Amino acid sequence: MHAFFHTQAAQRRAKPPRRPAPAAAPAPARGCLMQLTVEVGAVTDLRALVMRTCGGAMEFMRVEACDHGARVKVWLCLSRALAGQVMEAVMRALPGAEFGRMTALAQRTAA
Repeated sequence: MHAFFHTQAAQRRAKPPRRPAPAAAPAPARGCLMQLTVEVGAVTDLRALVMRTCGGAMEFMRVEACDHGARVKVWLCLSRALAGQVMEAVMRALPGAEFGRMTALAQRTAA
């Protein structure tokens, strides 16, 4: 008999017993970068609206003048889960706002 030949009973004995998989930790919220363009006079209203909607979940807000200072581009870094709520609130409160690109951010790994 060949040295590597095993019966099914021997194979069952050789396998380690199955253990239940450990409970998976909840996945961290994925971040995204949302770009908007609003009138220069609406920046303060936009910031108040975003802070009311997101609170401390907003990581940063970048503002850059464009169109000779008549409009501003705004980048919001927030969780993907809150992006829909922010979009809805902005559409209701600031109908002149234009939504641009929404970019998913890379996951951070625990070091």
